[in-house]
Amino acid sequence: MSVIQLKEANCKNCYKCIRHCDVKSISFHDDQARIREDECVLCGTCAMVCPQNAKQIQDDVPRVRAMIDQGARVYASLAPSFVAAFHGVSFAGMSAALKKLGFAGVEETAIGATAVTAEYVRMIREGVMPNIITTCCPTVVMLVEKYYPELTGQLAQAPSPAVAHARLLRKAHGEESKVVFIGPCISKKHEAERTGEIDAALMYDELRRWLDQESIVLKAEEDEAAREMHHKRSRLYPVPGGILACIPESQRGDYRHVAIDGLSNCIRMLRDIREHGLTGYFLEMSSCVDSCVGGPSLRVHGDPFLLSRTAVEDFARRSECGDMPAGEACQVAMTASYEPRQHDLAMPSEEEIQQILHSIGKHTPSDLLNCGACGYNTCREKAIAVYRGKASLHMCLPYMRQRAESMSNTILDNTPNGIIILNQDFEITQFNRAAEQMLSLDSDCIGMGIDAFLEMEELAEIRRDGQNVMGVRRKTAIYEIMVEQSIISLPDHDYMVLLKDISQEEESMRAMRQMRKETVETAQQVIDKQMRVAQEIASLLGETTGETKAALLRLKASMSGGEGV
Repeated sequence: MSVIQLKEANCKNCYKCIRHCDVKSISFHDDQARIREDECVLCGTCAMVCPQNAKQIQDDVPRVRAMIDQGARVYASLAPSFVAAFHGVSFAGMSAALKKLGFAGVEETAIGATAVTAEYVRMIREGVMPNIITTCCPTVVMLVEKYYPELTGQLAQAPSPAVAHARLLRKAHGEESKVVFIGPCISKKHEAERTGEIDAALMYDELRRWLDQESIVLKAEEDEAAREMHHKRSRLYPVPGGILACIPESQRGDYRHVAIDGLSNCIRMLRDIREHGLTGYFLEMSSCVDSCVGGPSLRVHGDPFLLSRTAVEDFARRSECGDMPAGEACQVAMTASYEPRQHDLAMPSEEEIQQILHSIGKHTPSDLLNCGACGYNTCREKAIAVYRGKASLHMCLPYMRQRAESMSNTILDNTPNGIIILNQDFEITQFNRAAEQMLSLDSDCIGMGIDAFLEMEELAEIRRDGQNVMGVRRKTAIYEIMVEQSIISLPDHDYMVLLKDISQEEESMRAMRQMRKETVETAQQVIDKQMRVAQEIASLLGETTGETKAALLRLKASMSGGEGV
């Protein structure tokens, strides 16, 4: 499992982690950043710069608690940079607090640094290495092993102070003892897993949270003084040039001593050594800018570097008396070995690079903006990352913006509805093709008032109330085209006029009204005619009925008269 985990829901496509990753060990696909463990050197920069807090550092507190709860004798190796993380707290105060958490004992990691310095002096004296690169920083070690494997033989064959101190603590307290390193570094967690000589690594933030959970208050001093180391100069290891300061001038031999901090500077130096064959250097390398006092667990607090450095330097000046800590009184072997861990990265051909660049609209050198918005320094680097499956095409901001603008322009130019943008004085600033055709607009119309082309009785109302006006039917001033117009307020006091040509609709409605009118008139005529026919029939029926009645009466009378004869 990686020391740095990603909280996927928080990743917001900003590419900031990629921009700040000097080795580009972060891939991006499916809208999520992912750390490639085989390429990562655990500098921790991605976790520090992530604005969405999407990177989560492995928490070793549960592991340490479990060791203590299981009855193991757990010893803390406390880095000297603690004075920059816990201002005003003495080593005795830190020791007392850690023992309250359950640690069996506490010593300074600088004890291991003293032993490592002696090993560096031996290598300088023997002078068998073309360059000596310090191995105190696990990130630098990983950088050389993974990216400059041919320089692995120039890594000092000595352990880091943390590993050296772990060996001394086990020598003093028994091999079954557990050792926990406490410092500002993320890559120490990887070193603990890789070497197996450190059982866990806690960052200062983890320790601070743990102390808060247990309601343990750090005190500046304690009644019972703790045993502090005697080789106090080794406490300078966390500051730039601190390792060099521990090597006496008389023992520096023929090597030129140079201190380099910051991963990008380390990369540049290693590249120069590889490409130019530089030799004769003793190189103190730290991946963090300002060395360990600029480590991830210290950077988040934003303390001024000078205050942190001064705190460490003052701590190194303190004189100690009394018995040495148990670890400082011991001696163990201080050798270590490092191996190339080169990862194979496929390299595309020039033709394949050009195909990728062409697919995002980059056909000429002038198209290669090298803006870095995608996280890569150049468009070419980004194309190589796409080939390797570490990046996607849509990460190119200029390309996506151009594509979006092109799509928007296509939609605007092909929509049948007219669109006009007005400024706060209701003057035309932009218009699309449909509006141009409806109102006979041209470039000379820019800056003219919209009321020269449309009836806008609602303008004063919009300015006063700020309310949108929707679906008002008007005739244009020039061609008298019937339109349905809406006026919408935009940010920055601009307005958008939407015009829908409803001339055909209006003509259809007029024709429908005329047809209805004619139909009604025809129906009325039919009704009138039917009424006249009915009346005529009724009249005829009335005359016939009267004549029939008279004839029947006469017949009746005749019949009656006949009977009376």
